Amino acid sequence: MQAELEGQIEQSGVQAGFIKLSAGDNGLTPCETKILHAAARAAAATGAAIGSHTIQGRVVRDQLDIIENSGYTAERFIWIHAMVEEKMELNLELARRGVWIEYDSIGDGVNDDRILSRILQMLDAGLGGHLLLSQDRGSYDPAQPGGGAPRPYTYINEQFLPKLRASGVDDLTIHKMTHQNPFLAFAR
Repeated sequence: MQAELEGQIEQSGVQAGFIKLSAGDNGLTPCETKILHAAARAAAATGAAIGSHTIQGRVVRDQLDIIENSGYTAERFIWIHAMVEEKMELNLELARRGVWIEYDSIGDGVNDDRILSRILQMLDAGLGGHLLLSQDRGSYDPAQPGGGAPRPYTYINEQFLPKLRASGVDDLTIHKMTHQNPFLAFAR
């Protein structure tokens, strides 16, 4: 991992920007734990962010304990799919520890109201500086014949941000969530 963060991925000429991994819902396996320790060491050596596709907040808590015990920091850890965790309290707890809380699937026709509610709760708790927003989708659905109906990448800007404004979120806060936070989360 460290070699790809400092040099390039194989002979591609492309340098890795961050470490992406995942964990299952039933707790960390020995293999996931080993990979996480390696990721924390590589990230600590390079300043890279670690993003994890993890649904259960209790598993994220365990991941964060390993990262911190390996000498790295919560401020460089991104919890991807945090909106799926049933207990909003875990989103708040982990953000208070410094974790980036990433809400995705915006515009999927199912999660907008839930995500909007969670964003407002995070903002009310003073944790807007820990939010990342994403559509987490491509412009087509590979499971559909011909890719299905195109889904534009503009949904957040054209549809979701107006919902935030209508809910009382000011432009300065929106700019922080859409510009400053992603830079801070991924820059090294």
